[in-house]
Amino acid sequence: MSSEESPVILITGCSTGFGRSLAQNALIRGLRVIATARRLSAITDLGDKGAQIFTLDVTDTPQEIKLFAEKAINAFGQVDILVNNAGWLLGGAIEESTPEEVKSQFDTNLFSIINITNAFMPHLRARKTGTIVNVSSVGSYSTLTGGGMYNASKAALECLTETWAFELSPFNIRAMSVNLGAFRTSVASAPNTKPPMNAIDDYELTHYYYNLFREGSGKETGDPDKGANKVLDVVMLKTDKALPVRFALGDDAVALIKRRLKRRLEELDEWESFGVGTNIDGTKYEEVAWFE
Repeated sequence: MSSEESPVILITGCSTGFGRSLAQNALIRGLRVIATARRLSAITDLGDKGAQIFTLDVTDTPQEIKLFAEKAINAFGQVDILVNNAGWLLGGAIEESTPEEVKSQFDTNLFSIINITNAFMPHLRARKTGTIVNVSSVGSYSTLTGGGMYNASKAALECLTETWAFELSPFNIRAMSVNLGAFRTSVASAPNTKPPMNAIDDYELTHYYYNLFREGSGKETGDPDKGANKVLDVVMLKTDKALPVRFALGDDAVALIKRRLKRRLEELDEWESFGVGTNIDGTKYEEVAWFE
């Protein structure tokens, strides 16, 4: 495959961490890469390696995002794979989070992804092809105290992705969320992780777990380059199989998510007798195929 025929991948949040690993390894594979960051100076080296680089603040207005999408598409004439990677973590207890902090968390981790993806959607629908990859977290399953708002934003993102996978399938557009485990990136350090502004002394256990998370920065077992290549392997796989809607990435993520899903099934079985028996007399629930 010539460079003019190779897929075009656009990745947000390439200045550090998983986004940078994705960009670097996509370039090594011969993909045409569009890398973005809030500061262009942070990704000039990716430009030197052959990527098209753009400044992008994912929390820009929908109008500004639309203009960015037009410029990005013009870089190579198409975008085949859109990776929504940019994000950050708001630490602390839910009660400690101010409305402004909560809004900022969801603006970056959820609403920006809606705006960016919608900006590229007319292009993807017109071409009847494309792949959307939304980088999520094992936190949406673990829901550990100390990062509740972050976990909630990622859980919402996964629900959104699963809906996209269903409603975009008639256009041959695929969607997948990636549940990242603990990879050795800068996600647990400033400015990617921020403590709450209004700490409450009573949340001693919450602060303990949050500080434990911060202290683990740089000691994670996951290799971001290996993880990035696993994502590219899945996305580039030549098969008729559908993409996994929620892709667990990392030895820790796979093990933890298996445990959590098993626990949820056990809970469902335990409380089933309380959950059923709610139909109007004379009616019966019938399974609907499209709801599966």
